[in-house]
Amino acid sequence: MKIFHIVSNKEWGGGEQYVYDLSLRQQADGIDVTVFCKPVEAIIQKYAGAGMKVLPLALGGAFDVRSAWQMARVISKVGPCTIHAHNFKDAYTACYARCLTSNKQVRVVMCRHLTRKGKNTILYRWLYRHLDRLVFDSELSKSEFLSTRPTIDAVKLGIVHTSVVVQDGVTATDVRTKFQIPDDCVIGMFHGRLDPEKGLDTLLDAVALLKDKPLRLVLVGRGSEEYTTHLKQLVNEYALSDMVIFAGFVHPVLPYVAAADFGILASTVQEGCPLSPQEYMSQGHPVVVTNNGGQREYVSQGQNGLLVPPGDAQALAEAIARLVDDSALRQRLGKQAKADFDDHLNYAHFYAQIKTVYEE
Repeated sequence: MKIFHIVSNKEWGGGEQYVYDLSLRQQADGIDVTVFCKPVEAIIQKYAGAGMKVLPLALGGAFDVRSAWQMARVISKVGPCTIHAHNFKDAYTACYARCLTSNKQVRVVMCRHLTRKGKNTILYRWLYRHLDRLVFDSELSKSEFLSTRPTIDAVKLGIVHTSVVVQDGVTATDVRTKFQIPDDCVIGMFHGRLDPEKGLDTLLDAVALLKDKPLRLVLVGRGSEEYTTHLKQLVNEYALSDMVIFAGFVHPVLPYVAAADFGILASTVQEGCPLSPQEYMSQGHPVVVTNNGGQREYVSQGQNGLLVPPGDAQALAEAIARLVDDSALRQRLGKQAKADFDDHLNYAHFYAQIKTVYEE
């Protein structure tokens, strides 16, 4: 099998890591992988360093015919193959290339990682006709896309929940020693981009209601200088400097995740399939998450975590307090979280599903 991935961002991010992890797994499975990407040296070197063939293209989107011609010349020589696009902009390039090549054994699939309404313009209807499969990362993403009734054959649609690669035997970072956290304090952790959409203002509002609790909140990640300064000002305003720790950007992050007692995702926006809760679950930790995104499709209230409404500091504080006060509850939810991750959320399960998309 021959797979061509298209990566068109100018900087390394979650989408690039997603393609990187998937490509590594495909290579291990004996699949020949090539990556089309923009001529950005850092991205080229990252993929090439893993033994992948990398072909730089401009990848300018729906009106970039030149990139489509160049792609067509490559795929015309390989026989049966699949082009995997990861956004609609690149899907246009892939479909143009298939129309331009003499190779009639080309399939084009696309994975949709956003919760946005489908468009129904003439150009998009053309694209929907030429896609072989359109795979969403959650039921939420699919239903949001279909809410505008785009003209696409339902048989082309599918759902595959995204997953994270978890190495065996993750060694927890000694976060308690590093940040001088007392042994009797419970560690709640958020990791990801420090951004208003992640509900961090609400999270600090909630922690301000829990000053009597033996809790330490560790924020792992970075954001804009302006927003990070805003968060630190809130910490000072609420007198939370003893409870809130800014750990900064950490890579790899799983050793930090393993050191937490529970994870928190307070997003105020609808995320399709956020991965940070899965990372806590993989380490046997329960999670407190908002109930407005795809996380509600794998986090069950009172089973492997707790769900709260977005933007509700009181509800978030009450959920956090339950986990701080009840170690038996943390252990029970964490045990089920680990079982759920191992059963149907792990990367092997994700890969088995995505592989069928190629083979159909």
